[in-house]
Amino acid sequence: MRGTAEENSNIDVEKILDKIDNYFGFVPKIFQVLSKNPPVLKAYFDKMEVMMVDDVLPPLTKEFVSIGAAAALGSPHCLNTHLEVARELGASPEQLLLAIVLGTTITETTALSKSLRTYEEFVSK
Repeated sequence: MRGTAEENSNIDVEKILDKIDNYFGFVPKIFQVLSKNPPVLKAYFDKMEVMMVDDVLPPLTKEFVSIGAAAALGSPHCLNTHLEVARELGASPEQLLLAIVLGTTITETTALSKSLRTYEEFVSK
């Protein structure tokens, strides 16, 4: 479903970017690029904003999850962004390191699990 041309032309990109800057302390590259297409920026931001303002998980916990995911995916830009936000929220270096290790451990065990299943199938032939 698409908004009308009028709705799409009335998207306040600067207001969205200000909210992003207030949260992260800067505007991450993905939002800079998406700002060139206001409807896409708004859709992506609206989804993210809903998750970030929800109070089911505390903000620092959300950042630890984001750090683990960014580490698991090997995304240095996302990792740096969320490390910075977590530090601003009071995370210790030890907590930041643990979030990275947990995220990358899941990646490692996933690869090992898949590989061992393939190995077992292979040797049982």
